[in-house]
Amino acid sequence: MALAALFYSISLLFQLVAAGYAADLFFRAKVYRLACGFLALGLGLMVGRRISPLLHVLNNGHINLSDAILSLPISFCLLLGMYQLKKMLADLQEKNCILDQLSKVDTLTGALSRRETFSRAEMEIKRSLRSGHEISFLMLDIDHFKNVNDQYGHLIGDAVLVNLVKCCQDQLRAIDIFGRVGGEEFFVVLPESTGHDAFQLAERLRKHVSTTETATGYAQTIAITISLGIATFNPNLVGETNTAVILKRFFKMSDDAMYQAKSKGRNRTEIWAE
Repeated sequence: MALAALFYSISLLFQLVAAGYAADLFFRAKVYRLACGFLALGLGLMVGRRISPLLHVLNNGHINLSDAILSLPISFCLLLGMYQLKKMLADLQEKNCILDQLSKVDTLTGALSRRETFSRAEMEIKRSLRSGHEISFLMLDIDHFKNVNDQYGHLIGDAVLVNLVKCCQDQLRAIDIFGRVGGEEFFVVLPESTGHDAFQLAERLRKHVSTTETATGYAQTIAITISLGIATFNPNLVGETNTAVILKRFFKMSDDAMYQAKSKGRNRTEIWAE
């Protein structure tokens, strides 16, 4: 009887721990939460079922030794299975978090990805529509970047891009959105910024980039210049309220303004105008 009671007690302990793992997964997991809930419920009910034969042994001394012996490996396997499942889901959640972060950031430069840039831009447009504050959009592109790649190679070209991002981010506010939307094209969203504010920032960026060493190659310093285009959204003057439509329109406007800067000699800033 004592041996059976011991086996049942150890089995009960194993199942209690396994049920605890399942309950912890249910409350903490971001994926497969429903499955974890059913596991926690099922294991909790099994704990109740395991108590019954233990009380039966203690109350009347009736021994089912084979059931007691079998309960031990079964409960131990359940415990190991739940432990491995918890470990697997924790690993999956960590990898999903890493993948989510990678999807938001351009892996080469550290700027925001195109998708994340547009997503955050739409959020800022929504805020602009609610607050009535202007929001400016700035497109910038490296002048003659193809020449850098052709003359020094793509590794040096990559270094130029990385250093350009650092150079620009040093001049931006924490609330500004800076993303890579093309090979050497970057899109900047400036919340609560007028066209005048955006122009001053763009000129500061342009001058800072033109006077900063962005990379070295073949024993010589590589200097670059950028061309910039600005478009400013004033929610009080535009009747459109669809954020996707607004973003698409002002993205093109800032891009057009940037190409105007290119056509007028490069290394300059242009504000979009009809």
